Amino acid sequence: MSTRILITGGTGFIGQQLCQSLLADGARLTVLSRQDPVTVKSLCGRVETTNSLENLRGHPGFDAVSNLAGEGIAEKRWSQSRKQALVDSRVALTRKLAEIIRSWEQKPEVLVSGSAVGFYGDQGSARVNEGTPPNDEFTHRMC
Repeated sequence: MSTRILITGGTGFIGQQLCQSLLADGARLTVLSRQDPVTVKSLCGRVETTNSLENLRGHPGFDAVSNLAGEGIAEKRWSQSRKQALVDSRVALTRKLAEIIRSWEQKPEVLVSGSAVGFYGDQGSARVNEGTPPNDEFTHRMC
């Protein structure tokens, strides 16, 4: 039987690539997105869609969950209110996702949650690895 995976944010920059890779590996995907199902399928491929976490309350469950959802980082200028909206969209959705998962018959074996990709912040031309201390700026704090 193929692995059943829930992906939030599957239509985003990383999510689209993840969907394609997982589908190529034979996974069965459900993608949570605010976009209409036709758009989701055109971006993500042969997936099931849902537009609300509430639709998954009491669900039988998934083998894995990848949480990549949140307001788009590059869509608007980062004013203070926009920064707060970016953080709030990630925190609120993650809390709701955890609540919904608790209602499932089968809990996932793994939950991967990614809020942003800027953990290390602007390091200029310096080489960065896991031991590099982060530059304390917005993207780091959001991660």
